[in-house]
Amino acid sequence: MSSSPSSFHQAQRIRVRLACDTDLDRIRADLQQTSLRRQLRHRTLLLACRGEQVCAAMGLELDTAEVCPWPGPDGNIQPQLFGRLLRAVEQRAVWFGLLEVRIQAGSQRQLLHETGYRPAARNGWLKRSLKRRQTRYARQIAALSARLGIPPDYGRVHRMPLQAEPGSLSSIGPDVFGREQRLRPPAAAAWQRLVAAAQREQGIILQAVSAYRPVAYQQGIVERKLAQGQSMTQILRVSAAPGYSEHHTGNAVDITMDGYRPLEEEFEHSPAFAWLTRRAGKFGFVLSYPPDNHHRLAYEPWHWCFRRPARPRRPAADPA
Repeated sequence: MSSSPSSFHQAQRIRVRLACDTDLDRIRADLQQTSLRRQLRHRTLLLACRGEQVCAAMGLELDTAEVCPWPGPDGNIQPQLFGRLLRAVEQRAVWFGLLEVRIQAGSQRQLLHETGYRPAARNGWLKRSLKRRQTRYARQIAALSARLGIPPDYGRVHRMPLQAEPGSLSSIGPDVFGREQRLRPPAAAAWQRLVAAAQREQGIILQAVSAYRPVAYQQGIVERKLAQGQSMTQILRVSAAPGYSEHHTGNAVDITMDGYRPLEEEFEHSPAFAWLTRRAGKFGFVLSYPPDNHHRLAYEPWHWCFRRPARPRRPAADPA
């Protein structure tokens, strides 16, 4: 499918990134339907942005492996931009453990055929195998999961993508047990600002219990629990599978304060938790596993993950 040079350069200036909760305010109102909100919650919605403007989006339905394009204001997606979004969604699918995706052919049929999509059993749909898109890390985690007895569809069922280990880490000082803890440099800087603000505003001293943990550490947790006689179902109810823990990224930190036992639900009743609930989002930290979360993990009021600082919401327009 041909396109003009100008549309190509416009597509090149556009950034493709994962959507977050604060993006919903900037997405066209007619696209704010149930499936898009579900993809946003499952972190399978990719946005194409020019500055702060959302030009187009593409999401992934985990249960059906369907790719869902969301066109821009003119109702279309330029072919180059469509291709960029599609590659990003396919890689996201691989990180959730999907080995095949499908999409309605629509106006991009030729482009889809050129990128390896073939007719699916469902009329008007195309499908593509993603086995060759698997990274070495994805294959290693799949092999480790098989050895431990973790279901192959763990990522999809638990709505948890693979989490890669970072290239660099910065110390955030000792934890409550005297062990040095580390986070990715942006997360470490945000953590220090969070700690300083809690003490300045409320006199609360936030303490780290655990931060970066490699895959091998998480593997050891699972193996010890198996040796104690716990079933894999019991283990995965309270611990993320190796390769899927946010601690691998160097963005997650478990938090406590004096007077509360580490890694216990009682932390929910602490002044620290109350303050974090109000203020952590300003510093880019979110509560990953609230009660009845869609990850099917037990409630963890102590587990907070750095994503990025929340943008201020746009003021509502004055009524006409």
